[in-house]
Amino acid sequence: MKQLLEYIVPNIVNHPEDVVINETEENGTTSLSIKVNPEDMGRVIGKSGKVIKAIRQIGRIIAIKKGIRVNIDVVDEGNRTISSKEEAPTFDPPTEN
Repeated sequence: MKQLLEYIVPNIVNHPEDVVINETEENGTTSLSIKVNPEDMGRVIGKSGKVIKAIRQIGRIIAIKKGIRVNIDVVDEGNRTISSKEEAPTFDPPTEN
């Protein structure tokens, strides 16, 4: 699963050299955390969280096929985790009046 993220994430960011994927296992669940350059957070999360939701969905499909449980989270520059249980922040441009 880590290999999947190591392929996908660097290919969608502007600073692939800053991508760090950490993998831990606890209670039968594989947890993967994605850390990227702060400038690339919007690219990984996407508008209304669509990109990270798509990455998580691909991870879930593979996990089901392998018979494992997986959580994929994004860690921001302050080491705050944006987990799948939270609503992803929205990066919509401001509207003009």
